[in-house]
Amino acid sequence: MTYLDLAMVGIPALLGGTLLGRLLVRIFRGRSPSGISMAYRAWHARLQESLLGRNLLRFPGSCLVDSIRPWILGESVFLLLLLASVAAGDDRASFLLAVPVAAPLATGVILVSLRNEGKRALSGVQRDLPAACFLLSLLLESGMGPSAALQELGAAIPQGVLSREIGALIRARTLGVPRQDSLECSRQRVPLQEYHLFLNHVKQGERLGIGLSRSLRELSGNLLESQAHRAETVAQQAGVKMLAPLVLFIFPAVFLIILSPVLLGLWRYLWG
Repeated sequence: MTYLDLAMVGIPALLGGTLLGRLLVRIFRGRSPSGISMAYRAWHARLQESLLGRNLLRFPGSCLVDSIRPWILGESVFLLLLLASVAAGDDRASFLLAVPVAAPLATGVILVSLRNEGKRALSGVQRDLPAACFLLSLLLESGMGPSAALQELGAAIPQGVLSREIGALIRARTLGVPRQDSLECSRQRVPLQEYHLFLNHVKQGERLGIGLSRSLRELSGNLLESQAHRAETVAQQAGVKMLAPLVLFIFPAVFLIILSPVLLGLWRYLWG
């Protein structure tokens, strides 16, 4: 490389790096590492909300995902593919060809991760809902009104998707949103039949104010029974799922260990 080549490459790189550094300093000036993390999380939350508003994320539970792990995973895959293309090729064409390959792959990783996070969020609602129904029945039996019992329930249950949804219902009531609208919004956000039954009980309790504690306790028992049935189903499917790794990996290794002395002796007898 001559001095002219070095100047033609180094000067634009120096100017571009300087401008990029000044831009990053202006963006993150006065922010601590925690503030940068919060800004990163807030930007991705706005991006996810925009995609939901445009109906681009249609899988169940997509609006319940509050984790940025899918975005971090997808962006990491994109950057790793670009770095691999730079390391593998010495020209600019390899980098430009890697961009249209890395972008769809990273997008697919993000969508799959968001779908898995949505399923995990719905599973969290199914896990916490029986205890929430039982606790709400106890609060109603103690003499609380439905609104006060619901507010106390949101603070008592473990932090998770269900607690956030109940907190959203309470905030909607505080802001003056009609009861029917707040319940319908929560119904659309959580596409679970069990949660819809819970909302029906809440709606009935606020409308009538009586006879809810026993029905909520029965609903809690039914949900626990459904969870037990699902656990039994998963346990029964475990044997079928273990069959493939047993046949492909474990059985050949066991047979090789057991039959290796016989095979070696036969080899020496025939060709020794």
